[in-house]
Amino acid sequence: MDMNAEPDTYDIAVVGCGPVGLTVARLLAMKGLRVAAIDPNRLVCHHPRATHLDDETMRLLQTLGAQDMEHRFLRHGGWTLHGPDGQPFLRQMTPQAESDQGWRTDYQFHQPDFESRLRGLLASDPDVDLWFGWTLTAIDQDDEAVRLTLVDRSTGATSTVTAGYAVGSDGANSFVRRVMGAGTEDLDGTQRSLIVDVHPFEQPGQLPADSGFVLCEGKRPVTYVPVFPPMLRFEFMLLDEDDAAELERPRSVYDLLSRWLEPGSYRIMRTDTYEWHARLVHGWRSGRLLLAGDAAHEMPPMLGQGMCSGLRDAANLAWKLAAVVRGTATSSLLDTYESERAAHVRPYIEESARQSNLIEALGAGGGLPGPVGARTIERHRPLLGPGLAARPGGAVGQLCPQPRGAHGERLDDASGYEFTVVGDRSVTSAVSAEVVRLWRRLGVVVLPGTGPALDRWLAAHSAAAAIVRPDRYVFAPTADTAELERATADLARTVLTREVSA
Repeated sequence: MDMNAEPDTYDIAVVGCGPVGLTVARLLAMKGLRVAAIDPNRLVCHHPRATHLDDETMRLLQTLGAQDMEHRFLRHGGWTLHGPDGQPFLRQMTPQAESDQGWRTDYQFHQPDFESRLRGLLASDPDVDLWFGWTLTAIDQDDEAVRLTLVDRSTGATSTVTAGYAVGSDGANSFVRRVMGAGTEDLDGTQRSLIVDVHPFEQPGQLPADSGFVLCEGKRPVTYVPVFPPMLRFEFMLLDEDDAAELERPRSVYDLLSRWLEPGSYRIMRTDTYEWHARLVHGWRSGRLLLAGDAAHEMPPMLGQGMCSGLRDAANLAWKLAAVVRGTATSSLLDTYESERAAHVRPYIEESARQSNLIEALGAGGGLPGPVGARTIERHRPLLGPGLAARPGGAVGQLCPQPRGAHGERLDDASGYEFTVVGDRSVTSAVSAEVVRLWRRLGVVVLPGTGPALDRWLAAHSAAAAIVRPDRYVFAPTADTAELERATADLARTVLTREVSA
C-alpha cells in the first residue's frame, strides 16, 4: 500500500478480518471493487476459535476459489450425548453422502489454515490492500463517505482510510457497532466454558477420531470434538463460582483431561475461558456503516453455526454492496440485508441457546429424556426474512440446491457469484428482448438444461425455471415464460435504479 500523505480511498473498508471479514473482502474484490482489509493482527491468530463448517459454507468456499481446502477438513461423523451416569442416551449421525448442496454436511477444520488461505487470496488481488497490524481508533461518516483513523500497532503511525462504505466484521466486542449505537436483544443463552485445545503426540484410542460427544455430567458438562488430526478440543461448562484463572493453569488442565490423556502425551495449545451469549443486534446498518458476523449476532457453540451464519451474512451483503457502489442499485437495497438475515439467523441463535441451557440443566440434575438410540441429523434451513421478496415461503427465500452435472461439474462453477436463471431451455429462451436486456443489467447467468436433479427440484415446486440470487437463495420459481418475465420485472424494480430498470 502507498503510505503517502494523502488518504487512501476505497470503495469498501472491511474492519475485522477473521473468516467473515476475509470472505466479505474476497467477494467484493471478485466484483471488481477496491477494498481495504483492516485487522489489528499482523499475522493469523494461531489457535482456532471456530471449528465447524457445513455444506452451505463449503459452497461459499467453492465460490471464493478455496474449495480445494476440503482435503484439510475432517469429515465429521456425528455426536453422542451421555447422561450423568456416563451412559449414552442419544446418538446423532451426520449423513455420509453429499447433500443437495454438492458437499458433505459437516466438517471440522483448523481455523488458522482457513484464514491463511483467504488472506493469501486477498494478497494476490490487485484490488485489495491489506491493512494488517492496524487498529481502528475512530470513524466519521457523512453523506459521501466513511473516514477511518488507523494506528499501526508496531510503530504508532497514524493513517486515514476513506471508503464509500465500511463493514464491521470485528467480532462480539465490535468497535464499529459501538460507534453505530446499535441495540442488542438477549435471547437467554449465557454460559462460560473453559476451552482446552491439545495436540496429542498419538491419537488416543479411547477418543473417537471423527466424531464428538457431550457428557451431561454433574459439576462441569464437557464437550469433546476432534478439530483436524491431530488436534482435539475439550469445552468444560463452568459454574458461576468457578475460578477461571485457576482452571486455566496447566495443573488444572492435566487433572481435567486425565481420564482421557496422560500428562506428557500431548501439547497444550490453548486454555481460555470464553463467555457465550445468545444475542441478536438490532440495527445492522447506520448510513454507510454495516455489521456482519459476531458483530451482528452471537450464539453458543452447540450447533456449530456461529461462523457459518457470519459467512451467510457475507454472501448476502457483498453483492448488494457491489450493486450500490457501481450505481446499478440505490442504497435502499442495503436495507434488505438485515431484514433477510436477522430472520434467518434468529432460529439458529434460539436453538443453540436452548441446547446449551438443556445441557446445563441436565448436568445440574434435570430429568433426562428417555434413550432414543441413533438418528441421522436433518439439516435445519430457515427461510430468509422479507427483503427482495416481500413474503418468503415455499421455495422463495430457501437455499437452492447445487446438483452435479453429467460430468461431475457443480452448478456454481458455471454461475459464479451472480444472479442465475435455471430451468427448461424452452422457457428461458422464449423471454422478450426487454427481459434479456434486464438480465444483462442484472448480470444474470442463464443455465438451461442443468440436469435431472435440478429438474426434480423444480418439479417439486411446480416450476419450469427459477431465478436464483448470487447468495444461492431462490428469488422466484416460475411455471412458464410469462411468470419468468414477471419475476424478472419484480426483481429489477427491487434491485435496479429507476434509470437502469426503465
